[in-house]
This record gives sequence, structure tokens and C-alpha cells, in this order.
Amino acid sequence: MKEKMKLRVLAGLAALSCSVIVMACANQGQDATTENAQQPIVIDSTKVAEAPATDNAAAAPAKTDQQAADAPLYTEAPRVLTPVECGSCHSGEYMRLKESNSKHRFECTDCHEQLHAYIPTKNNYAEIIPKCASCHDLPHGEAFTKCLGCHQDPHTPLTIPFSGVSQKIKNKAGKDVVACEVCHYNPEGKEFETYPTKHNTEVGCTGCHADKHGVRPTCFDCHEPHVTGQVYADCLVCHRPHSAKNILQYPEDINNNVCGSCHTAIYDSLQTNQTKHSALQCATCHVKHGQIPKCQDCHDEPHGAAVHKRFPNCLECHVDPHNLPVNPQA
Repeated sequence: MKEKMKLRVLAGLAALSCSVIVMACANQGQDATTENAQQPIVIDSTKVAEAPATDNAAAAPAKTDQQAADAPLYTEAPRVLTPVECGSCHSGEYMRLKESNSKHRFECTDCHEQLHAYIPTKNNYAEIIPKCASCHDLPHGEAFTKCLGCHQDPHTPLTIPFSGVSQKIKNKAGKDVVACEVCHYNPEGKEFETYPTKHNTEVGCTGCHADKHGVRPTCFDCHEPHVTGQVYADCLVCHRPHSAKNILQYPEDINNNVCGSCHTAIYDSLQTNQTKHSALQCATCHVKHGQIPKCQDCHDEPHGAAVHKRFPNCLECHVDPHNLPVNPQA
């Protein structure tokens, strides 16, 4: 009985010893793993250099911080931007140039050689902005030295608001005129000076041409047509807008009702008192506007020498060429 008890005690002690040994080994292995994890991984650069090349990009060694710091980051010159690329930020300027139909539609950098060079603290805008005179000099003469007075937006140079040209300046004759006349002197300004009308004494350039250079109105924007069915081209047969009262040489077959729209009483007399004159065109006798012909230009002396000697003036008897009664008092 005692022997059995002794064997059991020895077996228990042996089992306990094995447990202690196993736990100690486990702890030793865990400590080794932790220690290895905390140690830095050292790469032998000589062995890496000797390693054979591989197509696997992941196998290439990463650059160190020092290598990245030493790398040149600005080795390439920036390429020139295209107008579309400039327009991605400057969309207003791009669209105005696109729609302007002007000669300024070329590379932005042809004018803007310095990009994003404005410094507010230096207020250097005037220094970096392109100058018109760099390309154009003074194409309109010494009278116009401030290009932006008329061409207010270089991106739409043909759009010229009249706010910049309404001031008086000296023309070629030394006379104070609106700035328009410096460029538009012949024939427009010259006609205004020679044949003054309400067009230049009261209305002025801006009255007809609105507020935009190049606007060409028609007579019917202000005036009623002489007769029904007239078109603007009919007006120009007789009138020039800048010398409206200087009636041009009109064709002989111009309709009498056109003349009658102004000369109403004379036209009515011709229609009411039918004579051979009623069948003629007004322009047959009045070859030029305002011309008063002589009866002898057509009729010579139809009544004989004695009658014409007594009545040298035909209208003593024939009171009105447009209404030909015989004066009973003659």
C-alpha cells in the first residue's frame, strides 16, 4: 500500500516538472520572436548591387530620403500653353476673342509674354500688360495716342463704344470736331462741313450710329418713306446720309409720286389740270434737283416774233408751268 502511494507521488512530481519545462520553452520562443521583431532590418547594399536584374518592379530597392532630396525636380522647361488651356481659366477673354472676328485671334503668349506676373504689393499691372504700340505704333495718327480710348477691350478690338470718341478734337483743318471725323473725314466729315444739315448739327454721329462702331442704320429708322413700297436703296438714289439736302443726280424715269411726296401742291396741280406737261416726268424738265428750266429750253418761240417781243416772259400769259391757264389780263 505504501509502495503504491509512493509511486503516485513520484508520477505527480514528474508531470509537474514536464509542465514547467514546456512553459519555459514556450516563453523563450515568444521572447525570441519579439526580440527579432524589434531589431532593424539591415540590407547589405553590396549584395543588392550584385543581385541579378529582374523584371519585377517590386524587387527594385526604394530610394532613400537623401536620394529623393538630391533629385532635380525642375529639369524640364514648362511648355507653352495653348489658347484653349489659357481659356480654361480666362474663359471670358477666350470667348470674346473667339467671337470677335479680329486679327487678334492668335497665340495668347504672343502678347502676354509674362504670365501670372502681377504682384499686388508692387502694383505692377501697367508694367506687365502688353502695349498696343508694340505692334501697331500709331495707325490713326498723332491725334490718337490712347488706343484704349476707342478699342476698349483688346480681346474685341473691333467693338468700339462711342463713349471714347464723342469728345471734340482738332481735325485736319484745325476745326473742333468729334473724334470720328479724324478717321472718317473723307467723304463723311467733309460732306458734313460742306452741306450742314440736322444730321450733323443736331443728331451727330452717335445719334445715327448708336453706341457701337460699325452700326449702319437705314433712313427708315428715323424717316417715313416718301411713297409706299420704298426700300433703303431707293433713298440712296437721291440722298447721301452725310449730305442729305444735296440731292444727287437722279434718273430721268424716277416716278413723279416720289417728287410729289415733298412738292405736294405742284404735283396736285399737274394731276388736276391735265396738259402735255402732265404726261412728262418731273425729271424731264428738272434734270437736277432745284433747277428751274426756261420754257425756251423746250419750246423755243412758238408764238412768233411779234408776240414774244411784246411778252418776253412766257409766264405773263402762262402763269404756272404746272398749271397752264392763259392770263386774261395779258
